[in-house]
Amino acid sequence: MVLKAELHCHIEGAAAPELVEAQARKYGKDVSHFIKDGSFVWHDFTSFLKAYDEAADLFRTEEDYARLAEHYLTSIARDGAIYSEVFTSPDHAEAAGLSPQAYTDALGEGMARAKAKTGIECRMIVTGVRHVGVESIEKAARFAARSGHPLVTGFGVAGDERMGTMDDYVRAFEIAREAGLGITVHAGEFGGPQSIRDALDHIRPARIGHGVRAIEDAELVKRIADTGIVLEVCPASNIELKVYPSFAEHPFVKLRAAGCKVTLNSDDPPYFWTSLKREYEIGRDEFGLSDKDLTALTRTAIEAAFCDRRTKQALLAKVDAKR
Repeated sequence: MVLKAELHCHIEGAAAPELVEAQARKYGKDVSHFIKDGSFVWHDFTSFLKAYDEAADLFRTEEDYARLAEHYLTSIARDGAIYSEVFTSPDHAEAAGLSPQAYTDALGEGMARAKAKTGIECRMIVTGVRHVGVESIEKAARFAARSGHPLVTGFGVAGDERMGTMDDYVRAFEIAREAGLGITVHAGEFGGPQSIRDALDHIRPARIGHGVRAIEDAELVKRIADTGIVLEVCPASNIELKVYPSFAEHPFVKLRAAGCKVTLNSDDPPYFWTSLKREYEIGRDEFGLSDKDLTALTRTAIEAAFCDRRTKQALLAKVDAKR
């Protein structure tokens, strides 16, 4: 089994349908309008976001969030994952009535439980949400900078790429960078190649979440390859959200061939009927990657991870020992 690592997964979006249903029973809520036969149901981006938010609303206490993190990480560890980074959302925490610190501590507890059971390492990337607004994003950055939690190692911005512009978020990323946090930003999914250019020009991230639409601009592809920016590619998500009509038309293979550093990630896995294991299977079955190629992607992810050098060395040693 190829060892796996993931850099791009939203923790609320990682809640499996059976876990959401258990939470619904706990709080006496009906979820039958967006979960049927053990699967999430949605038909466009708006209904996806609505289902996502309704499911997230069922995680309300510190134990709920600890359980969510433990459940997800334990499941991917069974499939060979040795490292995971998850996007966390102070906005969801406050909507649930928790402080961002209590929410973060609870997720950290779940991560500690999963590590004790399986050995998986995990880190948190605090995110602001574009469609919530600039002030909220700067607030998230200030929280990330001061949280002091040892597993909070990155900061990013997610949400609707069609809202706001990258120069709106410069201050937020400066706050995070000054605190020594790793920097990633969603761009080049629903936004075209210009959204990626703007991110590189204004934010100077180490990684781009998605980034696939760079393929529409040859100069931009060369810039990404030359500067070593890592792309957090989420193939199944791109297909389900109709960024591309099929895996045959997905640019993963072309980006990799052009020298871009690419990784495989699951985004919001149960909503897109995927998993980290399936993303690696897509790499093999749809993109023609060998086990050696897939292992190289895992190495790329670990080398780009927002964690300390000692942890990276230990993870890379595991990968090398498996070869």
